[in-house]
Amino acid sequence: MLRKLRYMYYSIILSMILLAGCGQQTRPVSTAQYYNPAKETAADTEEAEGAGAETSIGTDLYLIIGNDMTNEQLNLKQLASGKQYLYVYSLSTDFLDKYGNSATTMDFEPGRVIHIGKKDGEGRLLQAQIADEVWEYSDITKYSVDTERGIFKIADSKYSYDADLFVESNGEKIRLSDLNEKDEIRVVGIGTKILSVSVTTGQGTLELKNTSVFEGSFIQVGSKIFAQITHNMKLEIPEGTYTVTVANEGYGGSTEVEIARGETCTLDLDELKGEGPKTGSIIFYIDVEGATLSIDGDTVDYSAPVVLTYGVHTLHAEAEGYDDFDKKLFVNSAAANIDISLTGDGTTSDNDMTEGTESVEETETAETETKDSEEETKSTEKDSETTDKSTDKDVTSDYLSTLSDLITSLNK
Repeated sequence: MLRKLRYMYYSIILSMILLAGCGQQTRPVSTAQYYNPAKETAADTEEAEGAGAETSIGTDLYLIIGNDMTNEQLNLKQLASGKQYLYVYSLSTDFLDKYGNSATTMDFEPGRVIHIGKKDGEGRLLQAQIADEVWEYSDITKYSVDTERGIFKIADSKYSYDADLFVESNGEKIRLSDLNEKDEIRVVGIGTKILSVSVTTGQGTLELKNTSVFEGSFIQVGSKIFAQITHNMKLEIPEGTYTVTVANEGYGGSTEVEIARGETCTLDLDELKGEGPKTGSIIFYIDVEGATLSIDGDTVDYSAPVVLTYGVHTLHAEAEGYDDFDKKLFVNSAAANIDISLTGDGTTSDNDMTEGTESVEETETAETETKDSEEETKSTEKDSETTDKSTDKDVTSDYLSTLSDLITSLNK
């Protein structure tokens, strides 16, 4: 009997110990881990920061390698040690710009350098701030790289960089040699040393097919890019969405294309040819009374709208005591207004368009058939383009386009 009582006593004591153990909270798992990015398994990671109460992380500088906004994780490289860490953040994490103002998680892009604040008891970041010790230059287009000497030149300033310089595009790590000279980049550095290079606006390719009808005329991509069309040509264009317009010998049309970074978009110009010949109704305004206007060598009466076929036309305006006005006009729309100003001081200039149009831009011509003094004109879209079956009542003002000085650079 005594033996049974002892057994029951020990059993009760043991149960109480086990219950006490089950009632304890488990120690949180750290969310900051050092890891070797060349290895992929969890077994290759090791805990770098303790978890539990709030933990101070320090004032080290960290380079953002990646920002996984879906899983709310920052992949960071500690600049002092070269080690990489994963930090988890949440809606309660305070994201700040370099001045201490509130920022968004989207501002914490790869390539930027930050400080990280304390962690909470769960191991999540409580604060992250863009570092003010570093400098950032954005939208850089004038740069060059001397890989043999390890020199990165921005405008007229020279900077050094390490062999493991972080270079990225669209969140993917790339090589320095992968940069395109037409890319727009953001550079982050400290002193005279570059820490990261990020491609902010990359290049894609627009490839034209079935160009025969439009060869010798021009293609307009967006509002700033013009190029003379050659056989099945290819154009390098900054990424983005553009309206593309072609016109020649009474044929032409517009469509929208999307240029993706590092990819090729193919455009069949037969699909834009449409039925012809198409014409545009152009109203000309000349600021000198009695001035004459010639189009393609023929004097025209511009007191009424002038009907011109789609394509390139030569303009010449003159008046006694004023300099001659010589430009080329690229007609690719149903209607437009053109203002012409004549001057007597040896130059010509254009005033703003009438309401609903943009101002005329003066650019040098890239055409070998014209004199060096000839320039190009444009007017822009007033409304949407018309379809082949549109009636006169349905036609709304579209736009005419200038030949930009980008013709030269795009055809190099």
